Amino acid sequence: MARRKTGDADAQIALPLGARFVDALTASPAEEVRALAETAEAKRIFDAVRYVMEEESLPNFMHSALCAMSLPVKAPKDPTAPVIRRDGNISLIIQPMERQEPNGPGGEFVSVNRGVPYGRHARLIMIYIMTEAVRTRTREIYLGSSFSSWLRRMGITNTSSGGKRGTRTSVQDQIDRILNCQWTIRWDDDVADGRGKRNDGRKAAVQKDQMRAFAVNDMRIVNQYAGLRTGEGSFVSHFVLSEEFYNELLKHSVPFNERAIVALKDSATKLDLYTWLAYRLPRIPQGTEVRLSWQDLAKHLGNQSSTMTKFRQSVRAAWEEVSGVYQQARHSVDLSDLIIKLRHAEKPIKGMLLVQAEQEKAKKTVPSLIEEAGMLRLYSSGKTGESSKPIRFPATGSLEFSEPELYRIGRDYGSNNSVSIMADAFRRALGGQIDTLEGDVLKDRWKKYVERWKAPS
Repeated sequence: MARRKTGDADAQIALPLGARFVDALTASPAEEVRALAETAEAKRIFDAVRYVMEEESLPNFMHSALCAMSLPVKAPKDPTAPVIRRDGNISLIIQPMERQEPNGPGGEFVSVNRGVPYGRHARLIMIYIMTEAVRTRTREIYLGSSFSSWLRRMGITNTSSGGKRGTRTSVQDQIDRILNCQWTIRWDDDVADGRGKRNDGRKAAVQKDQMRAFAVNDMRIVNQYAGLRTGEGSFVSHFVLSEEFYNELLKHSVPFNERAIVALKDSATKLDLYTWLAYRLPRIPQGTEVRLSWQDLAKHLGNQSSTMTKFRQSVRAAWEEVSGVYQQARHSVDLSDLIIKLRHAEKPIKGMLLVQAEQEKAKKTVPSLIEEAGMLRLYSSGKTGESSKPIRFPATGSLEFSEPELYRIGRDYGSNNSVSIMADAFRRALGGQIDTLEGDVLKDRWKKYVERWKAPS
């Protein structure tokens, strides 16, 4: 990884779609900007950007080593083989362990190895566990009184999806894998410099002390975890983090924006890119540019693309959205060439509040940014000074992105019930009358409805 000073002569970084939406929203009304998104994908990215910008968010956390070195995106060919990743002098080793389960004929105990954790659910679980530990300052983690309520807290709303391939079964399986692995963070005492020689003296001592900050050998996330079965009625709601892992987490946690995690929750690659940048960019000195190859980046991320060309395509596609939800970094990353260029960015713990921009009553037209046919057509609509339209209940679909304020009411007052299910029931209950409700009247009616609503037995 090369590092150099930046200069005024540097070429301007070409902005991806999410970053261009952020820049447009800081100068123009949201309704004007969204109208320029001509494809379903562009509209989805815009909604994610606005969702993060809409209001302040609680921080989420993850251990820095797990930001620097990701889990596999999909199930490995050999799920019982250890995952080994390396970041300079630091290595992460995840070793799945065998345990005894009564799965044999007649209930006899047999050795079972669930394998390594992988995919988006494993990442969301890890973020949830570590966020709870940092937030509550305790090693005791509670996953909630019911499986569904915990999943909804992570932004997974289709919790009724059971069966072999359902959401519920997948999350249970990933919890089981995470808590039955041995996690080792190792470091090399002898550090080679860029010329292949060994460092010595004061410099080597400083580097060794920095590496020792990560020293957690043979770490278990949880002590004496018995495991769980993937049946509907066997959900572990409470466990205790090992003291070693908990202490290291408090010293080396990386903060995220919770709303960004929710926006990216459906993609393991997007979560990996977001968490890696959140770990890496704030550590780059201001005025300095870091360069690395795509092969180097592939060592950090869990994407198992068959070729480097496909890996670049996958990461660049992820950056289109990540650049909009990690808004501080939108001008700090250039993935357009064969050499990746990174610059300093602030930690992504706050969103750029769209509410503040609207309160300032900005009445500028959409700026003339980079045009991209089929993705985002930017033009001056000439419609300035229009008042924002009152909130209406969408006829179909999720409230989470289309009407976030109504979504928050359902989430906060709906007693942990699914907002999507309550919204569908609300539509059926009101029928054609729903089209006559708007603004505060609608919000009050919706709030009273979710407060009284009970899930069907």
